[in-house]
Amino acid sequence: MDWVREFYSKQNEWFGIYLGNIEESHHKRAWLVQELADLKSKIKILELGAGGGQTAAAMANLGHDVTMIELLHESAECAQKLAKELRNGSLSVVEGDFYKYDFQPEFDLICYFDSFGIGSDEDQKVLLKRIQSWLKPNGKVIIEIGATWFWARAAGKEIDLCGAMRSYDFDPIGSRLIDRWWLPENPKEVYAQSLRCYTPADLKMLLDDSGLIIKELLPGGTIDFEIMEFVEKSELENAMTYFVLLGNS
Repeated sequence: MDWVREFYSKQNEWFGIYLGNIEESHHKRAWLVQELADLKSKIKILELGAGGGQTAAAMANLGHDVTMIELLHESAECAQKLAKELRNGSLSVVEGDFYKYDFQPEFDLICYFDSFGIGSDEDQKVLLKRIQSWLKPNGKVIIEIGATWFWARAAGKEIDLCGAMRSYDFDPIGSRLIDRWWLPENPKEVYAQSLRCYTPADLKMLLDDSGLIIKELLPGGTIDFEIMEFVEKSELENAMTYFVLLGNS
């Protein structure tokens, strides 16, 4: 997992990806969480790897008390600024590594978006057990999972990001998305992330001994590579990610 800090730091350096304001996409994700977890009243939420806190702040603005943890200092600083601008709820920012930081079992909901699959299957198993230990007895978990079938089809695709280039590859043995970024003027300096993708059946086996079980699946969006556009809604078989709702077994 040595690549993590360097890769996400470069995304901030080149595009400020995690350093901006709350956008419509973050509000939509917050409402997705609200609906998928069937939230009827104010609760305590923890978001892992929360970047600049945009989604965490959007969830707080729905009236919830949100805690987030983020590895990068510059992203955590951005979240601190957003926390001061909230209209509702509250946002507490922790700068640290969620594989090492210990929370109390006080959360009604724990969320993890975008980057589940860092490290090995064993790393994921460790994390899932930690997540379960931070939940209240009737707590819920929402995780966004990379869809194996989509990223296997996306192998070889290249995208011009208007400032940087991005290409996708897929390791079929490890079932991993390899996502590479570089600047056109410096094509030999490449930064990559490697994320383990899971089918729902793979995920079910991963959850063994975690104390968590699958309650519901919801497909995420997809990329139409013909027109190079993100499509917000898709069927599960076409989705680039899916959201899984977990509960205590």
